[in-house]
Amino acid sequence: MGIQVRVFVTFIIDKDGTIIGIRTRGTDKNLEKETARIIGRLPTMTPGNQLGRAVRVPFSYPINFRLQ
Repeated sequence: MGIQVRVFVTFIIDKDGTIIGIRTRGTDKNLEKETARIIGRLPTMTPGNQLGRAVRVPFSYPINFRLQ
């Protein structure tokens, strides 16, 4: 196959460390669904901290798939 696809994912780590607002953008809908599934299964994270209070932190990350 030799296909390479890049899927861009954006999400927010909420004040309690959970991941919310997962959005994906790519050329293949099946790989977008898989990316959302993977990000949704990440463990609870440490939230951002600003002036001693927990805050939401947005993330944007490209994920490269290489199908062989």
